[in-house]
Amino acid sequence: MMPQLPDAIDQQASNWLYPPQQIAGGRPLIIYFWSVSCTICKEKMPVFLDFANHERQFFDILLVHVPRSTSDLDIQVIHDYLLQKNIDLPVYLDQRHQMKNTFRVQKLPCIVLLDRKGRVRHLQSGGNFTTMLTNQLDAIRYS
Repeated sequence: MMPQLPDAIDQQASNWLYPPQQIAGGRPLIIYFWSVSCTICKEKMPVFLDFANHERQFFDILLVHVPRSTSDLDIQVIHDYLLQKNIDLPVYLDQRHQMKNTFRVQKLPCIVLLDRKGRVRHLQSGGNFTTMLTNQLDAIRYS
């Protein structure tokens, strides 16, 4: 479970494709909203994963899969994609768009940065995220 997520988020085990390995919390959280049917999301995934690999010593990282069509509800397709990319991060299945709606995500891919108290500090949609996000990360990394 990720305690810094808002209480309104349903964190039942069935909503996790890959649950967090340990109870997280006390650290800022970077959430990457994506969909297996989103071409830009998949193009940017390696960039995000490289970025996340460098930042995971300071931040918790969470991938949130947001279905864009009924075919995106196929958990096996999502699982196969993640295996192919060797992704070892927690993955939340937002099958009912609960996370997407809570954070008011309008477009995929989207990155949301939460501070230690679970407050949204940055939200950015679209493919070019690293420069603006890096500035925001630096602002809260040591706060």
